[in-house]
Amino acid sequence: MMKTTHRAIAVLAAATLALTCVPAAASAAEIAPQSAAPALPSGQAGPLIAAEVGPLADALISQGRPVTASSLETSAFPASAAVDGSSTTRWASQEGVDPQWITVDLGEGATVSRVLLNWEAAYASKYKVQISADGTTWTTLKDETAGNGGTDDITGLSGTGRYLRVYGTARGTAYGYSLWEVQIYGAAGTTGGGGSTGQTTTVTSISALQSAINNSDPGDTIVLKNGSYSVSSAVSLGSSASGTSSEPVTIKAETVGGVTLTGSSSFSFSGVHDVSIQGFKFTQSTTIDVGSSSKAVDFIRNEFVFAQSAEHNLIVRSDDSEVAYNWFHGKSTIGVYLGIEGPGTDTVAKNSHIHHNYFSDQTFTGGNGGESIRLGTSPKALSSGGAIVEYNLFEDADGDPEAISVKSSGHTIRYNTIRNSKGGIVLRHGNNNKVLSNYILNGDNGIRIYGNDHVIMNNYVSGISNVDGAIVVGSGTVRDHFVGESAESRKQYDAPDRIRIGLNTVVNNVNGLAGETHRTVEPRNVTIVDNIFQGSTNKLADVPLMQDFYWRGNILWGSAANGNIPTVGYTRVNPQLAQDAAGVWKIGSSSPAVNAAFMTDHGTWVTDDIEGRQRAGVYDVGAHEVTSNAATRAPLTTAKVGPTAP
Repeated sequence: MMKTTHRAIAVLAAATLALTCVPAAASAAEIAPQSAAPALPSGQAGPLIAAEVGPLADALISQGRPVTASSLETSAFPASAAVDGSSTTRWASQEGVDPQWITVDLGEGATVSRVLLNWEAAYASKYKVQISADGTTWTTLKDETAGNGGTDDITGLSGTGRYLRVYGTARGTAYGYSLWEVQIYGAAGTTGGGGSTGQTTTVTSISALQSAINNSDPGDTIVLKNGSYSVSSAVSLGSSASGTSSEPVTIKAETVGGVTLTGSSSFSFSGVHDVSIQGFKFTQSTTIDVGSSSKAVDFIRNEFVFAQSAEHNLIVRSDDSEVAYNWFHGKSTIGVYLGIEGPGTDTVAKNSHIHHNYFSDQTFTGGNGGESIRLGTSPKALSSGGAIVEYNLFEDADGDPEAISVKSSGHTIRYNTIRNSKGGIVLRHGNNNKVLSNYILNGDNGIRIYGNDHVIMNNYVSGISNVDGAIVVGSGTVRDHFVGESAESRKQYDAPDRIRIGLNTVVNNVNGLAGETHRTVEPRNVTIVDNIFQGSTNKLADVPLMQDFYWRGNILWGSAANGNIPTVGYTRVNPQLAQDAAGVWKIGSSSPAVNAAFMTDHGTWVTDDIEGRQRAGVYDVGAHEVTSNAATRAPLTTAKVGPTAP
């Protein structure tokens, strides 16, 4: 059993040293840690002592704690050096890149009252001190906009959480960010990830990693030192490696992206639960497959750039798993970046949370089988999984017409951005899925719908080149999949029934909302209300096969033809769209779309607009609401997703 060693700490001096200027051509060797403090120029203060900073009401809780960083300049400047109590060792980030961060795990429920930062010459001119309970959602305790290096003693703080982060957004020099020490004062946490029951173990080989996993306890953190490691046989995680929901076992790289795994094998999972895999760069030639006997297996801040011989990158069959802040890229062969599957042939994994990932550069040239995310497979169509897919960015996702392929039921796809991609959002199989507040920009495919009882609301679709349409209400070869149908029948297209399409902005596409004619089973009972359709080519709203459609409150504009939308279903009026700084076409306060929604029950499905601003009263038509409330969402960029995002 691993045991945590606690060291009593009375009062520590806050040691700092401001170095003299580093020459412009300085190398890493020239600015390496020194064995003793250099002499200071005349008149410059020396290292602080306890008497100079006064008595400390709270304990030092950061020394020796688990720590991660966005990058390292070299292995000579590890993140751990910033919490080792030494004034002659330091963390240094990659040079010339913003932003960068260093995060200390204080244990669950820690409280923070004071943070002391001892900067090396490479300091931050702008940075935030932030705290988080989960390492995902951050609260800013201090926002420094005029940093000048030296020692920053930040007092009077009041924050509770597990993780404390110093997040640098602007460098004070041409170099990177470097800290001799990060000293955090307050009350230590009591559980979780190196808290009172967990220990941090650092290993330097794959065999030592396996041994540490075999001997792990809940709350333990196992750190693999930075470097490149060949994995010739699977690193096995079984039931004995499990954590708990409050104290997971964490297996991580020393720094995010600092460990590259090569070879023919990877991690394997069987009967393990509450495990988090963090910070690795996976380049192996085999798929990572998390079996359904496991549960709550998470992948956080990893890079997946597998050899082309690996059919898929990551397949998750386990329930309650989180896939967050990863980068999937560089795939040119058949297979998916991320597949959510499940036990057996007809059940999808439950409660997956997929967020803040970056999917890019997928270039499979085949017509099918290169999805970025696939939720289920056709045999699992009637299984409800409850996945939430949110805040993911897709760029050059060209492996398949389906960047997000939904082949099961009961999922929510929201707040994602798909840009310059062949793939769109396709509800290929399944029922009761929600597609809410997504941006699909300048690609080949928008949103395509099959199956029953879906909700498509608050989306912005612009610049779609496919003549099939920006939003396609499909037709079918069958009506309604059912339990016990043949495998061949389950693969067929289910004509959409009981679909709600509302409050979307569909602008400047080759075609707007459209239907299909190459399959003959018509969609039924589709409500298309309070959308803006604007364009200059082909048709704005045209569904050749339909039965019992309900069109109301839509605004049509542009030189494109109306299509077969009934006259009761629209008003042809200029919605006065104007582009914002991100290139998004939005209504303004004088638009006829303001307070003009025909339906009054939209709040059953959405209460805000695509930018996260609360809607009130009679909703505005389209994806945007004119309000004085601040926007909290926008089209995603690479700064907001992936391993180094805040």
